[in-house]
Amino acid sequence: MKKVMIPVVHLEMVKDKEVLYGKEPLDSPEKAAVFMRKFLGEVDREYLTVCCVDAKLKPTCIQIVGIGSINSCTFSIPEIFKAAMLSNAASLFLFHTHPSGEPEPSREDELATQRAKKAGDLLGIALQDHIILGEAGQYYSFRERKME
Repeated sequence: MKKVMIPVVHLEMVKDKEVLYGKEPLDSPEKAAVFMRKFLGEVDREYLTVCCVDAKLKPTCIQIVGIGSINSCTFSIPEIFKAAMLSNAASLFLFHTHPSGEPEPSREDELATQRAKKAGDLLGIALQDHIILGEAGQYYSFRERKME
């Protein structure tokens, strides 16, 4: 039988930049939406972003998981949880933008939220909320609408 070399690896997160943050926890969808809007600003396409938080709901890291088109953004569930696992996050928020300005979720948004919640439950990293950012401070919070 032929022998092969198996690489021994380590995983690490690489910091791209930093975002200024106060000490207040993201304990409401409104606070979370305001925080992420400061980070993303006004964008002309869909962004899918994860914000990992500690047990006190204070952000520990942010990762842009996907940048899509004007009306869609593809992603995979493992990509959502990768930064959370590497940063030992207690839980996470999922955000995405709707460049149309209307924050109402599509059926795909609802299904993606259900899948992310189930995956988080399995991994022990709770999905705190999935928030869709619209224009002029508007947002849609699955948590406020009783995310299941």
